[in-house]
Amino acid sequence: MQLEVTFRNTRARDEIRRRAEALFGKLERFLDETSEGTCAISTEHGAMRVEIGVSAHGQAHHAHDEDEDLQTALDRAFHTVELSLRRAKDKRVDRKRRGHTDEVDGFGTEEADAV
Repeated sequence: MQLEVTFRNTRARDEIRRRAEALFGKLERFLDETSEGTCAISTEHGAMRVEIGVSAHGQAHHAHDEDEDLQTALDRAFHTVELSLRRAKDKRVDRKRRGHTDEVDGFGTEEADAV
């Protein structure tokens, strides 16, 4: 897994880069080894803007947030991406489980045997 952090219209700070990498590390349970992430931090009209993109399992997940405080914007954007990744993982798991049911035409196997 790889994260690329870029800064636009603001100076690069190592503590922000480390915070973004730590938050991205928390997303590892939803990602695979080939996943890639980008985090763009910029200043627009006096507010800090964070844009995050993650590609995992053939899907792209994006989030952005804008706030006066960079930490808050970073946390909220990563939280949004985490929710998106969690939903995608739940869908993948549910699809796999749905194929392993014992139901036939909406009826359980005990009911089908009794008929």
